[in-house]
Amino acid sequence: MADILLVEDDPTSRHLMAALLSEMGYSVTSVASGDEALQHLYSEETCDLVFTDVVLPGMSGIELARRCRAARPGLATVLVTGKPEGWKGALDAGALALAKPVSRERLADVLADALQPPRHG
Repeated sequence: MADILLVEDDPTSRHLMAALLSEMGYSVTSVASGDEALQHLYSEETCDLVFTDVVLPGMSGIELARRCRAARPGLATVLVTGKPEGWKGALDAGALALAKPVSRERLADVLADALQPPRHG
């Protein structure tokens, strides 16, 4: 299964989402900020997908998505948002958006879509 970098500043939400992703068969690394996420990516650690909230302290999830894709072009990114304005920002950053609250089924579908290799044609 894929390696997911989970970025969530709330410890309870981070723990619950990490447990769910692990239960779904993913290998999960959890960090609390955009800066920590970028450090992880720059360290050459394995990462197939970045899963982040739009609202983070310091650096927004949208800015994080842009910087992740600049560091690793083609890196799959999923942003979770509870606000409609987060959708446009996610799409502009080249990420998929997932609305809160997140169901397990919808999460599974979005992650599967995000991890598909790009189609050329």
